[in-house]
Amino acid sequence: MSTDVMAAEWLKLRTVRSTSAFLVAAAAATLLGMTLLFLLIQAFDAATTAEQANFETADPTVVIMPFVMFFIGAIGALSITGSPDPGLLAVPHRRLLLASKAAVSGAIGLLAGGAFALLSFIGARLLLGDRPPPLNPWPEWTDALPTIGCTALVVAVTSVVGVGLGAVLRSTAATLLTLGGLILVAPTLAHFLPTVWHLRLATVLLPNLTPQITGADHPYLLSRPGAVVVLAGYMIVALVAGALALGRRDVS
Repeated sequence: MSTDVMAAEWLKLRTVRSTSAFLVAAAAATLLGMTLLFLLIQAFDAATTAEQANFETADPTVVIMPFVMFFIGAIGALSITGSPDPGLLAVPHRRLLLASKAAVSGAIGLLAGGAFALLSFIGARLLLGDRPPPLNPWPEWTDALPTIGCTALVVAVTSVVGVGLGAVLRSTAATLLTLGGLILVAPTLAHFLPTVWHLRLATVLLPNLTPQITGADHPYLLSRPGAVVVLAGYMIVALVAGALALGRRDVS
């Protein structure tokens, strides 16, 4: 039964227009990010040696992937929000339906997140050429593989979080606003806080977990195991809250 439900959810997400629209939006964000990285590299080349030492890294996971996370997470959100889900008529077991939606959305997030992370890395590496650190965070091509894998995992969890938020909020607009606030707005607002509070907040935000899981150079506070626990916590809390909300509410 669970296999049939997952197959139905996969067919639904594969055929609805919103999935293609959000994938196109993620691709557009990737292209825009590549443009920004190109401009950053141009500014680096025009800077003095002393100025170059103070440049930020050209890691696309910082510039591009938060937007990719949002658009891919929105696919998970829209799998459960909006009008009454006909899946509830075919699958009265709501927790099974929620789990199937989460599994399919997570799989899409893993595949799409990995694909966009890989494309972003290839584009950034070609633009960077043999430029030195700190601009170039990967002296060798293989140095980015852990980051690509962890980025795909974080995007997958973001998709599952989108499903959980959608089950709790039910409203598409409210879910997308909440997801956007968590992924895009909160990291920006954290920069305006005093340093101690900035680090405490930024450390546990989804876009900042990737460097902590990979053990890359970063200013955040979590160890690798701690970052993995926080990432798992996002998924568990979202699914538990979604299951409770879905079980207590009417279909309409």
